[in-house]
Amino acid sequence: MIEKNIYKILIIEDDKLIRSIYSDRLSQESNFSVDTAVDGADGLNKIKTNKYDLIFSGIQMPNMTGFELFQKLQNNAEWITIPFVIFSHLGRQEDIETAHNLGIQYFIMRSHSTPNDITQKIRDILIESKESKISHITRAHILVVEDDPIIRATYVDRFQVESNFIVDSAVDGADALTKIKQNVYDLIFSGIQMPNMTGFELFQSLQQEEKYKRIPLVLFSHLGRSEDIKNAANLGVKHFIISGQTTPNDIVSQIQDILEVKDKSYNLIISKNSPDYTEFIESFFGADCVECQDIDTTAITITLQQTSKPYTFSIELNCKHPEL
Repeated sequence: MIEKNIYKILIIEDDKLIRSIYSDRLSQESNFSVDTAVDGADGLNKIKTNKYDLIFSGIQMPNMTGFELFQKLQNNAEWITIPFVIFSHLGRQEDIETAHNLGIQYFIMRSHSTPNDITQKIRDILIESKESKISHITRAHILVVEDDPIIRATYVDRFQVESNFIVDSAVDGADALTKIKQNVYDLIFSGIQMPNMTGFELFQSLQQEEKYKRIPLVLFSHLGRSEDIKNAANLGVKHFIISGQTTPNDIVSQIQDILEVKDKSYNLIISKNSPDYTEFIESFFGADCVECQDIDTTAITITLQQTSKPYTFSIELNCKHPEL
């Protein structure tokens, strides 16, 4: 017996009758599971607590419109991949243009389609989405932080050329910190000297919280002043780019490398019965560590430290000795 894929669909519409019509029709499909929401805000709350395969939304609604909901979803790497279908009764020209400008791929005019037609269209979209995810490239959410509008626009525009980059921008460290608390970023690309909060101060703030400290932060400087390079090294900034000596294309390549290997760590368990055990432990930690182990296995954590080529790793022995 072949098991059917069950597609979970969220219908968002403030008009009770319209919401009921589409909920009832889509629920007739044996492999559709249908939830409903009364407006964009209600829809967003349900998206946060459920995993949907498609969102079918009206436009004008209290609290949050369909367009506003779509924009909210673009800030999350997981939600951005959910097919989002906007429906309108008449399809006003301004709504069609707004949908196009926002990048909404699916726009349905209810006056031109029966509920059966719309059901078939949704089925086609779900199949198309499933096929595209087979070769899906994970999209990285990047925050560009720079007070100079021309420099900021240069990097935002160049990064947006990459199909796997989602790009936001901030005008200084303080603005960036606010956005980091509201969104999930995979990498931060920041200038140094900025009003309100510098790039160095932003880095130090992020190091105070575990959930932020693992976000790769790339500092860039046009000339690469020696005091900036020294300060970055003293703070533990791993990525420092002298933009005046590097083309935007080269910077994109470096960022792709950083994103490819970020947060990689490897856990090894070495048994004392292994003939290589003593030699391995002694070579990294000394003979004392071998003698202090009373357990049968020793956990070794290898963590990527330098995330641009050539890669470097740190090796940590989870030793039980109280003095180590």
